Amino acid sequence: MARRQQRYAAVSLFAGCGGMDLGAEASGRARVVWAIDNEHWAVETYRHNLGNHIVEADITQTPVPDVPCDILLAGPPCQDYSTLWNHDGLKTARGNLFRQVARYLHHLRPAAFVLENVPGLLSANHGAAWTLVRHALRAPSALQPGESGRGGVRYDLTAQVVDMADLGVPQHRDRLIVIGVRRDLRVRPPAVPAPFADAHRTVSEVLDKFPLADNAPNHELGLDSPDVVERLKLIPPGGNYEMIDSDHPLAVKGLISHVYKRLDPRKPAYTVIAGGGGGTHGYHHVEPRRLSNREKARLQGFPDDFVFQHGCRPNPRSARSAYPRVRRQVGNAVPPPAAEVIVGALATRLAEAGVPPRSARELITARKEGQRRPLGQQLALSV
Repeated sequence: MARRQQRYAAVSLFAGCGGMDLGAEASGRARVVWAIDNEHWAVETYRHNLGNHIVEADITQTPVPDVPCDILLAGPPCQDYSTLWNHDGLKTARGNLFRQVARYLHHLRPAAFVLENVPGLLSANHGAAWTLVRHALRAPSALQPGESGRGGVRYDLTAQVVDMADLGVPQHRDRLIVIGVRRDLRVRPPAVPAPFADAHRTVSEVLDKFPLADNAPNHELGLDSPDVVERLKLIPPGGNYEMIDSDHPLAVKGLISHVYKRLDPRKPAYTVIAGGGGGTHGYHHVEPRRLSNREKARLQGFPDDFVFQHGCRPNPRSARSAYPRVRRQVGNAVPPPAAEVIVGALATRLAEAGVPPRSARELITARKEGQRRPLGQQLALSV
């Protein structure tokens, strides 16, 4: 009988609906044994598709679990570092959640970590945010109460802005990927590979080749008003609100190019976002309508059998209520194909450094025990 492939144990912070974790496990090199997020419907989606090893809780009030951890995965909220919003960065509690990543690195001492965020992290607070975040990730023990940082765990880092279309995601999505490897392993973190840099997957390939059935999960149709439908008829594929004459009754004003922008079938999609007002839903290239969340999920690289939970009854009236709950999950997720490439490259580097993977039995046991054995009396730090 073939022996099960061994994998590295991973812990996932700010796991959301599970995009990064799904990709990490798809690499065949990692198994997530414990995860945490505080967004209820994202956690319900995670449990439905990935398992019950996720905790729904405020990370700032949650003790570090006593579980094996070779790779820490983290996707802390990015809104306060995004140049599309206020770019407040360290001025907000949400912008300081990187301190929780440092806390988990200090206590779990994983061989490596992956942190995903927006490129705006590099420029927020006139560069002060990245200076502090970089220091916290290099020497996480220095941020812990009662710790001087001397003798604590230290990491070597690489920080790379990546267009996830280069990693096989059918979407242009620039993200900052920070990879750290524990310094005592004496190997450098890997660069993020770009296996699709010269062969981007297109909208047509993903949405047209295998059309969705009208009753597919999370495939909400008919949510647009008649004015929106007529407005979209005036905009060709790849165009946006600027294609409508300013004196036309259906003309609108916009601040970003995404407003009423229709997909170009010959290219990857533009960035799928989690929220926003009218005109920012993302719009189909053939039909005059917004994209459904199922179509957005395809553009993020989720398989069709990954069903997003929302708690609304399956009928046309509740579809309007379900739509924003699912939109938020899809837009906040790390695209699974990107995570698969990144974690695969990192696992290869750890193997080269001689870090042993875990047996299947170890990983199964860790999943079962993770919620029952908090690590001593270590308390969370408030931000």
